[in-house]
Amino acid sequence: MTYLMQLVIILLLTKLGAHVSNLLKFPSVIGELLVGVLAGPAVLHLLAPTTFIQYFSEFGVIILMFIAGLEGDLGLLMRYWRPALTVATLGVIFPTASAAALCVFGFNFQWTTAIFIGLVLSATSVSISVQVLKEMHRLNSREGAIILGAAVADDIMCVILLGICVGLFGSGASTSNQSLPLMLLTKLLFFGAMFVLGKWFVPRFLQFFSKLTASENETTAALILCFGFAALAVALGMSDVLGAYFAGLAISETKFKDKLALKIEPIGYAVFIPVFFVSIGLNISFSGMQDDVVFIISLIVIAVLGKQIGGALGARLFHLDWPAANIVGAGMISRGEMALVVANVALSSHLIDQNHYTAMIIVTVVTTIIAPFVLKIFIQQSDNQKSTTKNAVKI
Repeated sequence: MTYLMQLVIILLLTKLGAHVSNLLKFPSVIGELLVGVLAGPAVLHLLAPTTFIQYFSEFGVIILMFIAGLEGDLGLLMRYWRPALTVATLGVIFPTASAAALCVFGFNFQWTTAIFIGLVLSATSVSISVQVLKEMHRLNSREGAIILGAAVADDIMCVILLGICVGLFGSGASTSNQSLPLMLLTKLLFFGAMFVLGKWFVPRFLQFFSKLTASENETTAALILCFGFAALAVALGMSDVLGAYFAGLAISETKFKDKLALKIEPIGYAVFIPVFFVSIGLNISFSGMQDDVVFIISLIVIAVLGKQIGGALGARLFHLDWPAANIVGAGMISRGEMALVVANVALSSHLIDQNHYTAMIIVTVVTTIIAPFVLKIFIQQSDNQKSTTKNAVKI
């Protein structure tokens, strides 16, 4: 199948899937994710993971997180940095410790393998949660700010823990251990660079482009910043989506914010972002997993409950009520690129074998599909409670 036909099928099916999902009162992202499962190797074999889809999906998730930053509120994020850090910490501890204990005492794994499997479950990707929060008008709420801030902190913790564990247990422990201080230094350098570039470079860069006489100057400038920040993040050992998010956040503090949001969203949602959602479902395959069904189901339960409980308790420590705290917990459930990175590192370091690697991919994809359902349920519960409270006050 040519890449053009792949794109035609993806765009056609994702819009139909989103439509059906909306008719059933589900977030549209659910329909797009399930299109990947149904059209992929798991069921109909219409599509398969290819290099073309991989590159398009990378652009999709980068643009999605750039839009999230563009529509973000930096003041709100700074206001809730303490609960965000607490949510991230508990959201790492609960699933990691639970999964490691399950692997050792329930399935007789070595502790080194068990810890890495736990680390895979500690990683959060809020790309899917961002879409649900946008659809339900909660992206710039208190809960949305805590989720986004916690995701950033979670990413950093996961990278640090990964470096430590590879240094201690991996096949190249002697060299990896020496590079750990350098790795931590590059992370600090990343945040320093994001602050400096966001504060002084981004406004001047946009101002310069706005004076050019070519067409769509500012839109092009925004995309240059989006992909440039993403590339810088990768060069400094961070996730590309983190760089894109900070680029959008920097632009959100300028006068170009509203105009660029109207320009960038059609680019992302018309082509690239649907391919990203479908690509997640394409990684699901049911062949050869019958021997690991109990193991996979157990990890899925821990992956969901670990983030839900850890995130909700972290939010409760800062006096959020239970409905709001549950939204925060649900927003941390989905896994994504960082979980896949940890799994790949564990495989290349010979800390997990190919069968367990496949199991972790399945757990990552399934939890990502489950996350929007859980998040929407808790948002609706919160809205219903607020409506009930208002009616009681009126009476």
